[in-house]
Amino acid sequence: MHIDHITAAVTETVAGLLEVDLAALDIERSFHDMGVDSVLIVGLSAEFEDLFGISLDPEFAYQHDTVSKISQHLHTVMTAGAN
Repeated sequence: MHIDHITAAVTETVAGLLEVDLAALDIERSFHDMGVDSVLIVGLSAEFEDLFGISLDPEFAYQHDTVSKISQHLHTVMTAGAN
């Protein structure tokens, strides 16, 4: 899957969980700065597992704390799995 498609899907998922306008979401802003708590982090992990069909450690969203970083991580994981 292309990184742009992953980023769009991650952005849409995060905006939906935070109930914010998609266009208003800054993909470089940290989740902490957006007010994302641990419950939402676990929810994001579950959403991305379902969306992309991969297994993720719920802690990954703490390590990759922006939409941009998560998108890049998911792209790396999915590309490695395709080889």
